[in-house]
Amino acid sequence: MSQAGTAQAPRLLSVGSVVADVSIQGLRRFPRPDVEFTAASDVTHEQPARLLLGGTAANTAMVYAALGGSCQLGGVIGADPFGDFLADGLAARGVAALGRRAGATATHTIALGVDGRRQAYWYAGAPLDVGALLDAWTPGHVYLTGINLCLPRPLVDAARSLGRAAHAAGARAVLDIGQGGPGALTFDEIAAIAADVDLVIGSRAEFAAALGCDYRGGRARLRRRFGGPVVLKLGAAGVLLDLGPETQPRLVPGFRAAEVNPIGAGDAFAGGLLHAWLCGADLAAACRRGNAAGAVSVSSAGGPQDVTRSAVDRLEREGASDAES
Repeated sequence: MSQAGTAQAPRLLSVGSVVADVSIQGLRRFPRPDVEFTAASDVTHEQPARLLLGGTAANTAMVYAALGGSCQLGGVIGADPFGDFLADGLAARGVAALGRRAGATATHTIALGVDGRRQAYWYAGAPLDVGALLDAWTPGHVYLTGINLCLPRPLVDAARSLGRAAHAAGARAVLDIGQGGPGALTFDEIAAIAADVDLVIGSRAEFAAALGCDYRGGRARLRRRFGGPVVLKLGAAGVLLDLGPETQPRLVPGFRAAEVNPIGAGDAFAGGLLHAWLCGADLAAACRRGNAAGAVSVSSAGGPQDVTRSAVDRLEREGASDAES
């Protein structure tokens, strides 16, 4: 484990999606719609449904705090029972939510099949007011993630204002381009926001959707607009670290983990990476720390909310021992 893994990280504001996750796991098949309950539409699952703390920004904030960082959350928590659940659970994990609670809480109901398939239902909740967030925040490091899920379009100016505020305070700004799917950030939106950030993170599928091809095929196009480091998440394989246009991307391998709940693993990765990087680790070491946090998240039914510093430390140590043997 690097020395950065033991340090108290500086304060981070994680901005983006905050949701109550209804997690259903262990489906052997998915339902088919019907007007009444039938054998086709009424499906049992092998594990109980779980109500989890979720959302891209909240997941990363919880992991960052669990690893020893001071983390604030810039996202909307509703004024309802789901919001009470989120507010209490996040506070218990050392995450300080900024701003007033309002409206109905965003929810994400996701079913996971035993074969890896997913089916999800999404309620977006109230939009995030970036102006009010800037008024409540004492600028420092900022992480933007899943902003397409909580910011109304056009969103570029709002996102860039957070990056500029971080830089004016001598701090870093990071953009995770997710989530993918309908309403995902476009290439032009990513490139415009990237002008005010120091690091861009995204999954293989998210970059492919934005670039119209895989990352290697679209790298030159991206590099004409952004010269800073890029981290490409590859799931269990680890990440591809691309430090700049003049260097060759390198693989930072992942850790072996028995997959239980993959939801939020990329957010947990970001929490580990940011904690190490903001404590002074280089990006390769920070990616390794992030990979360990993601693997711990994947191996727990609770996902990011179950990540602990001791588990991440242990996995890093064991991984180092495996590499040496």
